[in-house]
Amino acid sequence: MRKVRFLTELTRKKKGLESLQKGELMIFNVHGNFGNYQIKIGPEDERHHTRPIEINGEIHHLFFSHNKILPLPTHEDIVNNMRGTIIMNEVVVHLFDSDGKGTKVLIKKPQIDGAHPRVNINLAGKEGEQRLQKLDASGKLAEETYEIVQKDILKALVA
Repeated sequence: MRKVRFLTELTRKKKGLESLQKGELMIFNVHGNFGNYQIKIGPEDERHHTRPIEINGEIHHLFFSHNKILPLPTHEDIVNNMRGTIIMNEVVVHLFDSDGKGTKVLIKKPQIDGAHPRVNINLAGKEGEQRLQKLDASGKLAEETYEIVQKDILKALVA
């Protein structure tokens, strides 16, 4: 099944977005279940008929275990008292999607762009530190966070 473009879904759910002219942009705020976001839909790229999307905000917390990033811990993690889990609190996000498809995050400045937790609670020991460094260096943290943010935004918007 083909994934529907993020911008297409936003257009369906956010009033006024469908009537945006080519040179116009729109900025709006969304309070989701997992965080708060400011979304900026940029002017249309006439050559590719796409619009860039920029999201700034903060996610309350993310859980990293079993090589997956989730907004809530799994039942298994809870039963095991969060052993092997890294809890990322106050995750600051600055996500830029150059074409609005929702598939790729553009990282221009690694210190600013992407997803950056203010506090990490490592319940995975020394291995957890290595996993966290690898997660950040590979860009997987930003990519998976972007997926979580997209779902949170779309769920919070009323069609």
